[in-house]
Amino acid sequence: MDKVKQVFCITQNIFLEEQTSRRVIMGYILGIALFGYWLNNFVRYVWDTGEPVNILEAFIVVEHHDKTILFLALGWLLIISDAPFIKRNTYLILCRSSRRKWNIAMWQYIMIQAFLYTACIATVSIIACIFSGFSGSIWSSPVYDLAMDKGNNLGVKYNMTFGWTNIMENMTVPQAFAVTFIFLFLYLAVLGNLLYVCSLLLKEIYGILIVFGIQISGYLLQQEGLGKFSFMAKAIPGYSYDENSGPWKTVCWFMGVVLILTVISSCLIGRIDFMDTAEE
Repeated sequence: MDKVKQVFCITQNIFLEEQTSRRVIMGYILGIALFGYWLNNFVRYVWDTGEPVNILEAFIVVEHHDKTILFLALGWLLIISDAPFIKRNTYLILCRSSRRKWNIAMWQYIMIQAFLYTACIATVSIIACIFSGFSGSIWSSPVYDLAMDKGNNLGVKYNMTFGWTNIMENMTVPQAFAVTFIFLFLYLAVLGNLLYVCSLLLKEIYGILIVFGIQISGYLLQQEGLGKFSFMAKAIPGYSYDENSGPWKTVCWFMGVVLILTVISSCLIGRIDFMDTAEE
């Protein structure tokens, strides 16, 4: 129990150091602002229809928009860009605990921060629709019309699309919301852990460039209709049903990648010179 408590204490200290960081605060603001742009398009469309929507639908629709994941990751990368989170007191922490415990605490911080970032985005989407929406499991008429917009007339007018009828056919709104939340959370967790591992191997700037390159390449592949080869497309639940495998295969894939990256970081942590890195 003392070992577990020690890990949680290290994670808590990281949060205390990071919560006042301008970089982290700006990351949350940037993520909300970029998501808010596409959310505003959806809300404007709903207001023009004059019909209510399910309060959970905004998050589902906006997250499935092709450009949303690309920009949401920018805010997340700003929050997590300080990986591997080595401060001047890191060497003292290592003397009191161990490298293994410190590494677990870093992994724990990334996972919790990814969850909080996703929860913050989801909460903003719910608040935006709470005064003109309803709760329940059924899909609303505006979202159904948006999904049936084969001519993309609404997409051109409001710069918002949602062609994932497979999601509407296979899930209720709460189920789709939960799956969308899990997909986004796990995708951010993978990006965060990948950046952490790359930063252990290389300098932080190279880690950011590698992760950002993967993000851009995933978007370009998605735009070319090669979603099954796009890493970024895996964060969109609609693609999972296109593969006739359901969402849980992708969830297992995400968890497997996180596990592999965690094992790699555990192998690398013994080779890091914390004192030199802290001085830099």
